[in-house]
Amino acid sequence: MNENAVFIKTEAGEDAVSKRTIVQRNLRSVLIMIDGRTPVGNLAQQFGDPLIVEGLVGELEHRGLVRRVDSASVEEDADRSELSSIMVDIEDLVSQPITPVADDIRRAHDRSSAKESPVLDEFAMAIPELTAPAAAVAVAPPPPADSDDVRGAIRRAMMTSSTDAGVEDRTSGPLRRLFDLFAGRVSGADRKGPPSSLARRLAVGSLLLVVLLVGLFFFYPYSRHLPHMEQLASELLGQPVRIASVSPSIFPEPSIALEGLRVGDGGQLDVATVKLIPRVLTLLSERTVMREVRIERAGLNIAFLPELSKRQDINWASRWLKVERISVIDSSLLLLDGSIGNLNGTLDINEDGALTRLSLASTDGGLKLQGSIESGVWNVALTALGWRTPGQPSLLLDVLEATGTLNSQRLQFDKVDVKLYGGYAVGSLSIGLASPASVEGEMTTSRLAVADLLKVFAPTLLLTGDLSAAIAVRGEGETLEGLRRTLRASGKLGVQRGQIERVDLVQAVRIPRADGVRGGSTRFDDLEGDVVADASGLSLTGATMSSGLVGAQGDIRLADGLINGRLDVSLRGSATTVRAPVSIEGKYADPVVRLTR
Repeated sequence: MNENAVFIKTEAGEDAVSKRTIVQRNLRSVLIMIDGRTPVGNLAQQFGDPLIVEGLVGELEHRGLVRRVDSASVEEDADRSELSSIMVDIEDLVSQPITPVADDIRRAHDRSSAKESPVLDEFAMAIPELTAPAAAVAVAPPPPADSDDVRGAIRRAMMTSSTDAGVEDRTSGPLRRLFDLFAGRVSGADRKGPPSSLARRLAVGSLLLVVLLVGLFFFYPYSRHLPHMEQLASELLGQPVRIASVSPSIFPEPSIALEGLRVGDGGQLDVATVKLIPRVLTLLSERTVMREVRIERAGLNIAFLPELSKRQDINWASRWLKVERISVIDSSLLLLDGSIGNLNGTLDINEDGALTRLSLASTDGGLKLQGSIESGVWNVALTALGWRTPGQPSLLLDVLEATGTLNSQRLQFDKVDVKLYGGYAVGSLSIGLASPASVEGEMTTSRLAVADLLKVFAPTLLLTGDLSAAIAVRGEGETLEGLRRTLRASGKLGVQRGQIERVDLVQAVRIPRADGVRGGSTRFDDLEGDVVADASGLSLTGATMSSGLVGAQGDIRLADGLINGRLDVSLRGSATTVRAPVSIEGKYADPVVRLTR
């Protein structure tokens, strides 16, 4: 067949598609694909096997369901369609059984066709006499006579049919008797054997059927369909899909398990197991329906999410496969080389196989992530209750609410509200997904408990008070570690109603010692300054501390568990004010305060 030949459906072909009169799956599939524009060669490429497609197109043309655009005329198609319909009617007519009763009635009617024969009256008089004799008694029909009329023919045919049925009951075997029993043609008196014999046979038959189905389920060679499954999944998702193996699974319910599934050119989505749970009655239909697709132990890169939701103009796989529900179990969301794991939830896809909605939550319910796509952009919402951030150091968030958008280039949280360590933090955060990844954000905090916060970052540094800050965050890197090393936060910092333990500024000025002063504490009302924090440590410049009659100004550096500061301390008395420079040096747990003049 010429690969450039173009076919179009005839009227009979259109009727066959709409009325679903063709039950053979491949033949109906090719008939649907023929549109009057696509050459046979292109149809063969879409179907996968050119020889099969050419044979199926020839069969459709022979039946008069399609025609070549440049050859057959409309009148010829109509004649061929009419001939095809006539042939179907003839086949149906030939397949109808002709019973002996109908045959005898026909012959009797031929013999009584004289005008003086009251056929209708004889037939009406014969109706009360058409009672069949008992099944156990076989009455031989009387010999035919030339004077037979319709009534005699009907009576003989009924008795002959009754006798033949009795012989058939005795000779057709137990299977025929079982069918007659369900059809109501065998009475209780005609059953042979004890009453329990039929139930025992049904039980044995059912058991054999179950054993056969179980054996077929576990020993069927599923791997022979692996290339087709990969092709179907690739077309459904619009991304290349590779499957390591396929096997039956019995837990938590019978299903087909796809092991080692990778989606995307770079493996942006890795799935340990995908379990397919079909609706059994649709397995042999034209479109298979999956009641549930269960994804277990998957890892999805957040940057790959927009690619999975790209709209596809034509998706042939969606015509053969429909997925009702997708569930996610023990899976993770990946960002760079970090992850948020132990997530369960559901995914929604449209008729074309594109991902449209997701709903995920951590196993303990502390973290929830919702997402839906609109105009090619994902709208995401993140909520958390009593959730610890992954990695180190880890922050405990009492409440987290964040909303924003996600596209192929950036994850943008326009509004972030956090309650933690007795205070609040609000701001925005933007994460660039290109290489290298970047982070930008702004955050304003109020009334954070400094002591609780320092337990995370510097547990041996003893400082109390309420922290307020307004900072901007910047950083970039190929990995989370690289991002952490370049991350830099800068802005204004203030601590109210606080106390510094193991640092006594008043004692160091009033009673100086050569080896410095250890221990004690310094209370203050306000501590403010410009703060810069990065991977190397924290610097507080232009710091100003005030507490009644005590004040101090200077710079403080915290890094690697050590404190290093230079302050000008002022003590106001009733008559004079004493000013003295001091230094603070040493470990967080045992700093030394010295007078430096």
